[in-house]
Parts: sequence; C-alpha cells; structure tokens
Amino acid sequence: PPSPGLNRTLVAMRLNSPRDFAAASPQILNVKSPTTTLVTLVVLLFQICAQACIWDGDTLADEKKARPKMAEAILGNPPDLGDPIKLRKRITDLQTNRRENDPAWWNDLAGAHIRLGESKTAAELLESVVTRFPDDYGIHANLGTAYHLLGRYGDAERHIARDLEINPDAHFGLEKYHLALLQYLSRDAKYQSRHVFVDEFTYAFLNAGHGLFRFSEDTETYSRKDAQFYTNGLVKAESDFESFLKLPPDDSNFRYAMKTLAALDEMPAYRNKWNLATATNLQDGVIYMASLNPKDPACFVMLGVASWKQRDLNLAVKAFEKAIALGSPQKTLLEAKVKSIRKHISEARAHRREILFTIAAACGLLILAIVALRAIVRFLRR
Repeated sequence: PPSPGLNRTLVAMRLNSPRDFAAASPQILNVKSPTTTLVTLVVLLFQICAQACIWDGDTLADEKKARPKMAEAILGNPPDLGDPIKLRKRITDLQTNRRENDPAWWNDLAGAHIRLGESKTAAELLESVVTRFPDDYGIHANLGTAYHLLGRYGDAERHIARDLEINPDAHFGLEKYHLALLQYLSRDAKYQSRHVFVDEFTYAFLNAGHGLFRFSEDTETYSRKDAQFYTNGLVKAESDFESFLKLPPDDSNFRYAMKTLAALDEMPAYRNKWNLATATNLQDGVIYMASLNPKDPACFVMLGVASWKQRDLNLAVKAFEKAIALGSPQKTLLEAKVKSIRKHISEARAHRREILFTIAAACGLLILAIVALRAIVRFLRR
C-alpha cells in the first residue's frame, strides 16, 4: 500500500493535468524508494486519465441527479396549477366578500381564473381596473400573464415591462426572463427561427457544432458591424427564407448565413438594460418560464441551451426533442443539433473505453516493472 510519505506527496502536488505532471516530475523522481516512485506514477496516471475521461460521457441518470430541477422541467409533467374545486371555492368566497378598492382582491380573483385556464375572464377583470391602480405591480403582472396566455404578446410585453418598472426584482429577479420571452414571441417567424429567447446565447447556439457549446461574452461580439460587410450576398436568402431553410443545417454556409442574419436583426429591447447571460439565476429563469408555458417550444429550446451550456448533453437532447414535438419553428436546426450532440456522446463513450483500456494496460506494465525491479534489487543484495 502507498506509504504515508507517498500520500503526502500526492496531496501536496494536487496534479490534474499532464502539464502539472511535467512540472512535478523532479519531485516525483526525488522519492527515494523505486517502488514508491512507480506507485506514484500509477496513481498519477489514473488521475490524469480520469481527467481526460471527463468528455461529456455522462448518462441521463447522472445529469438528472446533478441537476434535478432542470431535469424535472424538461422530463416531468406539466406543473399542477391547483385543485379546480378549491379554486372555484376561492372565487366564490372572493365574490361574496368583495373588496373592490383593494388591488390585492382583484389580483386574487384574476389569479384564480388564470389558474383555471380562464385567461380571457382574468383579462377582462383587470382591464376594468388597471387605470384605477396604475402603480400596482400585481395588476400589471397578472394582466400581462393573461394576455400572454391569450397570445396577445405585444399587450403582454407592455404590462410586464411596466411591472418591472415598478419592481425590477420581481419574482426574485425572474420576471426579466418573462419580458425576454415576450420580446421574442412578438417577433416574426424569421426572427424566431434564428434566435433563442435569452438572446445573449443566440450566436453561441447557432455557432455550436460537433456536439460542443462554447459561450463567452467575447464570442458574442460577432454583431451588426461585422455582418454589414456581408449583407449583399444575403438579400436573396432573406427574401426567399423558406428556400433558405431547406439548406442542410450542418452546412457551413447555412450556419454562417444564419449567424449573419441574426446579427443584423434588431436586438430585443431588454438587452439595453440587462445581460441575462451573466445573471446568476439563468437556470431558475428559464425553468420558471417553462413552468408557466409548458406548451411553448421556445421555452424548451432555452432549457436545452441552458443544459448544453452546463454540458448536460442528454438533457439538452431531451429538451430540443420536446421543442420539436411542440412545433418549434427551429425544427430543422434543432434536429441537426440533436444529431450532432448524439454523435458527440457516442464518441465520448468510445473515448472513455479507450482511455480505461489504456489505463489498464499501463498499470499492468507498471506492476510487471515493480515485480521485476524488486527481483533485481533482491538479486543484487545477495
């Protein structure tokens, strides 16, 4: 077994890469015992190869365990909005005990109707009092939500923007994602086909290939200024967008054109105030939107992007497949992403098997070397 001295050596070195190993070589070779040196090398080989194995080979079960909230949002059932019987009773109680001068009474009543799927009734209730309570956060938030569920995205955006003016940290800072989603849904099909609703990730999403997703603020600088040089060649693609979408999505020209067209689009207004990509509540924000809109493909595309960013590739695939099933306008692009990610996962698992075989072979050779070295030492001592 490794000696206490060897353990102290390993702990002190904390090697994580071949570069660390090279830097530590003099220290390793200074260990006096040849056997200890070889055992040290074996342990280091395991550690370095273990790092090399971290190449997105996790299973779906691993990812569900690591990020249960994200997994539930992607794989779980639609959220339970409440017991209909209890909601009906709440409405009856509120109508019996009317407090029409209290905005909270109107919010409770409208909220119960929204939970029952009666968004039109909720909108009509709140429309009648929105001018009476112009500075009440809840009135604007509930009216915006009702309009959203009715597909009136422009009206919804106006009220959600107003509630954020009243309370910028609403819903623990998650209401900003609601505004971002509405500003995405308010745009035409062409825009929606080449953007994600947390727009800061659009370039990384379009650029991602071979199963990899890389995001940094530096990469997002591909923008209008760069794209202006290439607009002339893309006029036909923009005017005949349906034909353009029939190009193979893994074609470099397709990806290049999509990135350029996306860069030429007007940015959503929320980006003038916030950078959601650097927000600490990104995961909670996209999960919150999916919980409110379980049939909206844009929410599942963004769940997939957030998972992909975390290198939870299996969850990303499931989210993209759900978005496709819900009728995403990015169907062709998402199918290409799924294919690319699945290929990457398969290659990662094959790579892991190769690494483990290499480790086993190397360890076998080192064990034979230790045995031979011990035999030589015993022979020389006679």
